[in-house]
Amino acid sequence: MKWHAQIISHTHWDREWYLNSKYTNEWLVPFFDSLLDMFEKEEDYQFVLDGQLSIIDDYFEELKKLKRPVYKYKNLIRKYSKEGRLFVGPYYLQPDWQLLSEESLVRNLVIGTKMANEIGQCMNVGWLLDNFGQISQTSQIHKEAGLRGLYVWRGVEMDPENVQSEFVWESPDGTRLPSVYLLNSYRNVMRLAEYSDIMKDRIYNEVDKLQPFMTTKNILMMNGYDQEMVPDNIQPYLKGNQLDSENIKVTQSNPERYLDSVLAENPELITLKGDLYSGRFISVFPGVMSARMYLKLQNDEAQKTIEKYAEPLNYINYLINNKYNEVSFINAWKLLLKNHPHDSICGVSIDDVHSDMEERFRDFHYIVDNLLEQSVKDILKNVDTSSLNDENFFVYNPSVFDRKEIINIKGEDKIVEAKSLGITLIKDNNKLGDVLILDNVISNSKINVTVNENGTIDIYDKANGITYKNLGQLEESGDAGDEYNYSYPDRDQYFYSTDSDVSISYPIVNDKKVEVLIEYTMKLPKSLTEDRKDRVKDLLEMPVRTIVTIEAFSSVVKFNTTILNTVKDHIVKAVFPTNIDSDVSYAGSPFDVVERPIHIDDYDESMIPSNVRKVIVGAREAKPNTIFLGRELVDINDGKKGLAVLSKGLPEYTVKEENNSITLTLFRGIDWVANDINTRIGDAGPLIYTPEAECLRQMTFDYAIYPHSKGYEEGGVVKEADKFNSDIKVFTTNKHKGSLTTDLSILNIKDTLDNIRVTSIKKADSSSSMVVRMYNSGDNATSVTLETTCGLNSVKKTDFLENEKETFVVNGNSVTFEVAKKEIVTLVVDIDKSTLIADESLVDKNSISDIYDESEAFNFKGYESVALVTQEDIDRETKRAESLLDGLNDPLYRRTALEAQLSATLTQDRFDELKTYDLGWGLNEARVKRRVFDYIQDILKNKN
Repeated sequence: MKWHAQIISHTHWDREWYLNSKYTNEWLVPFFDSLLDMFEKEEDYQFVLDGQLSIIDDYFEELKKLKRPVYKYKNLIRKYSKEGRLFVGPYYLQPDWQLLSEESLVRNLVIGTKMANEIGQCMNVGWLLDNFGQISQTSQIHKEAGLRGLYVWRGVEMDPENVQSEFVWESPDGTRLPSVYLLNSYRNVMRLAEYSDIMKDRIYNEVDKLQPFMTTKNILMMNGYDQEMVPDNIQPYLKGNQLDSENIKVTQSNPERYLDSVLAENPELITLKGDLYSGRFISVFPGVMSARMYLKLQNDEAQKTIEKYAEPLNYINYLINNKYNEVSFINAWKLLLKNHPHDSICGVSIDDVHSDMEERFRDFHYIVDNLLEQSVKDILKNVDTSSLNDENFFVYNPSVFDRKEIINIKGEDKIVEAKSLGITLIKDNNKLGDVLILDNVISNSKINVTVNENGTIDIYDKANGITYKNLGQLEESGDAGDEYNYSYPDRDQYFYSTDSDVSISYPIVNDKKVEVLIEYTMKLPKSLTEDRKDRVKDLLEMPVRTIVTIEAFSSVVKFNTTILNTVKDHIVKAVFPTNIDSDVSYAGSPFDVVERPIHIDDYDESMIPSNVRKVIVGAREAKPNTIFLGRELVDINDGKKGLAVLSKGLPEYTVKEENNSITLTLFRGIDWVANDINTRIGDAGPLIYTPEAECLRQMTFDYAIYPHSKGYEEGGVVKEADKFNSDIKVFTTNKHKGSLTTDLSILNIKDTLDNIRVTSIKKADSSSSMVVRMYNSGDNATSVTLETTCGLNSVKKTDFLENEKETFVVNGNSVTFEVAKKEIVTLVVDIDKSTLIADESLVDKNSISDIYDESEAFNFKGYESVALVTQEDIDRETKRAESLLDGLNDPLYRRTALEAQLSATLTQDRFDELKTYDLGWGLNEARVKRRVFDYIQDILKNKN
């Protein structure tokens, strides 16, 4: 067989990581200058632009700053893209796929694909180069965006005796995409031309290492690296077939051509199903789900604001007043997406990067909150309240089903029946709730809640006759890890909230709701010891305040926990023993609920053959991963009964096999981008001090417990998680005339199994219709009925890009259709809005409307916290930098030396921007050189 080594030239562009984007964006101009010069000089040269369009957006902004003609360079990019030499898209940026909402993932693809097609043509394969683990619905998501294959690295695990270069990746709905496995990373032939004298040796060395795993005669060679700013000019060495031999042919290729070459040989590929989240061959860094948890919480709030409130309400306003600000929404989405790169939302960058993210969240809210407020005012000014009071309260229900909720208005709890996806007047009523309290036991028709003296609660589930005990205990232990991975110190100590002096009070008690206030302080070690192997003996108080809420008619018990983190180097979890006999847990994931085993067998490192060891490069997790994604819900059940933990923006969970306890991570405090730790083998990133990752701040966490019958599907867990994460908002308006009624419901969706989850309601991109996106979270097909209060002109099933796939038969104002198991469905719904159009002549110019919110922020006072940065920290980093000065001229140690200098500079003075810039530029080049020397050493070792 003659092997075909196909070289793909590319750059992997981390927009922000060890420097923030204001520095790295300046590198884009010299990078594109070099790239465009290369295209001009070498007519056959091809290059992949990392699958993301934000790099082009940022490039154009930098050109504007330099007063260079953007149109000229835009035309050049379009030219080379159209020629099939520059590969752009399909994403707007390279996100983390676990930590984001469903719609964030979809909009990233839609915006990126549309921009790519506008500027040339979109690369039609997925480019999952460096995200930290892969979600279960990856194939279906990419297929719905019109893509036909995937390139993936992290998370893949195969039988060590049967590792293959390509595989079929199957989503839970059955969607299958061919996938290329970047077994030995995306840099195995980086900078070939720079070391042209050993170019052929390096290529042939990689062919020799990789050929045992090939499914065809094609072997992938990845010619690029992080922030690679000088495209590698390999073309002169390919001319005349001078790199070929009797057994090896070498060409430059691209992702589409390589995939075509593989599929043309019709290989027998193994199938991998669902999520890929193993760190056995390359790290997936599970600790990123709890690093800088405050960013995850802010992102969760931002996503909900635009997805559940601003977009649906603006579409309702469009139906009534013909107003919809599409440009502002696109700008808002782009701003939010810029906080979603894996190094950003994962919390694994320097402090300045994450400070920029918080500023970006504020800018995002400035745009979206204004869109939301204006739509509320526009809608309510058309509602006729002339026969009502001078002040009237309405609720907006973001769910597509009716809800009965307890709403507090001016200190009074009311039972409100809110219509689906609409605005409902809160009417005065004397409806009674079913909540009773006797001593420390609170009950309603579904549950009894016992408040224990130690601050935990017991829940008696009346339907199943079972009691769940000691729920909600906080567990604290040391964390000697870094931003990428949790790691235990050699000698750890555990502390529990139940060992504290607990104060319990009842600030709200009525027939509709009881609030229990639980307060205590945990006395905890201030930090790790200097050698990071133990915890110091000095203790400091960390105050905790939890409000537990039991409401009428509901089995859901809500927790609102506020913590002032005063100490360093630790992890805090909430613990919920289930004592349910089950081998699996179920947890939320984008567009899915994933089943995972609770017991996971240990790795046997001796089972990895030597030929596999040769090709797995980079950091690896030392043990099987037991830390997983639980987006909005985690459930353990035995088919007859179950206990679910619901959460808002808290993605990380584990299960303790003892008592099958669900543990929900509230936060981790660490202070290094990367370090030498116990739970990872190898280098993950730069050794840079990041004190703000300790999360020495006040944080509030919302989670809940839901006991239920049967499994997660029959027990309604998904619906309760949806309700918990879709707060009803209250609006207020004065007395005025209008043409609309006080009960305005737009959309209602029902399914026979109650497993449908709606992720988006917005205006269509290409028409005035409404887009409704949903998925079936269950393992069985379900019949769905969509109904509007208006007439329906048509309902079409489309892909994410709104390309029609099927037209449904409409019956009056409703349509019924089937949704297969785990299927994602996008509908374009053309509504007859004639019955909703407001009569402008009835609008009262004196109408006043607003969003009602009387909540008050709570703040702890009088508690001492450890210092964020001390003189000892500055001295330590300065000394480390000085000790490594001799390494600045050695390619093998220059990277380490520059990391130390950058860390010292950032620690000493964050405002010393000039020095930061120079060090960052040098560090980037040193990182690239260091990686190249790894391959050179490999060649020399083989020759010797």
